[in-house]
Amino acid sequence: MTASASPGGQGGSVLRFETSLSPIKWIVPAGAFAIAGLALAFAPDSPASTSGGAAIACILLAIVFALAASRRWIAEIDLRTKTIRLSKRAFGRWTRVVDRPFDQCRRLGRIEYETDGSYGVYIELTDGTLHAIPLKDSSFEEAGRVASQLSDATGITRLDTKF
Repeated sequence: MTASASPGGQGGSVLRFETSLSPIKWIVPAGAFAIAGLALAFAPDSPASTSGGAAIACILLAIVFALAASRRWIAEIDLRTKTIRLSKRAFGRWTRVVDRPFDQCRRLGRIEYETDGSYGVYIELTDGTLHAIPLKDSSFEEAGRVASQLSDATGITRLDTKF
């Protein structure tokens, strides 16, 4: 995951945080399914009727796994226009999840997920919905750094919590 300030011709007025998977994390499993499917399809000692369905299933699983693993989240905080945009990409298609001005954001902060002990950063909108800000890693320090950076840059009240 990367977190970076993206000038984009705007003099650094956009803070951009995004997730991205390392290619190794999705290429290796998808490749394993694809190779297993091809091995089943071209196995000389098994009849085509028994290996054909399994081969197609393995190849389809490899494709679905690769598409699902290519998910990405992007949070863009535009300090000039005072807006927050959260977008996600799933199966190759981008969808805007949040596009709100700062005054429609109640608070933000570091959140501790008690189920696995990881940390994240959330933003709460005035309608009560919570949205996660993507992080480089889910450590206590990284979540605190990003929450402080966002609170200082936007003026949105910071409140750390547990989930």
